[in-house]
Amino acid sequence: MDPSQDAGAAAQAIEGRLAWRQALRDLLLDPGPQLCLYSEDYADWPLDEAGVVEALTRWALPRRRPCIRMLARDYSKLLAGSARFVRWRGDFAHILECREIPPEIEAPAEGLWLRERALVALPAQRERRALLQTGRDWQASLQVFEQAWDLGEPGFVPRALGL
Repeated sequence: MDPSQDAGAAAQAIEGRLAWRQALRDLLLDPGPQLCLYSEDYADWPLDEAGVVEALTRWALPRRRPCIRMLARDYSKLLAGSARFVRWRGDFAHILECREIPPEIEAPAEGLWLRERALVALPAQRERRALLQTGRDWQASLQVFEQAWDLGEPGFVPRALGL
C-alpha cells in the first residue's frame, strides 16, 4: 500500500494559536501550483503580515490564471483588519476566486489545502488545534471544501466600484 494513502500516516498535530499561525506562514511561503482556503472570517490568519504578502507576491507573479480559491462566511473582518492582503487581492484578482457560503450551507473545517497536503483545524474548547494532513484525510477534507465551494456565491470583490 502507498504510504501517502494511509489515513493516519502523515497527520501531524498542531497545538495552540501561535503554532497555527506559524504553520499557515510556512505553508504560504511556497504553496505549490494551487491552494484553497476556508475560514469563517480569517480573523486568526497571518494574511496582513508583510512577510506573508511578500511571499504570496513572489509566488503569484508568474501565474496567469486562477489558482487560489478562497471561501468564507464573512469577509468583513478581513476587509477591516488586513489592508495589505486586501491590496494584494486587488493586484492579483486574475488568479484569485472568492466565494461566500450562506449560513444554511455546511462549512468545511477551517483550513488551507495545497496539492496533496492540508492544514485543517480541529474542534477545540480552548486552544487552537489542527492537523497537517495527507493521503485519504487530505482527500476527504478537500472534498468537503469542494462541496461548500460549489454552493458558495461570489464574494470579496477585488475593487469597489464607484463614481
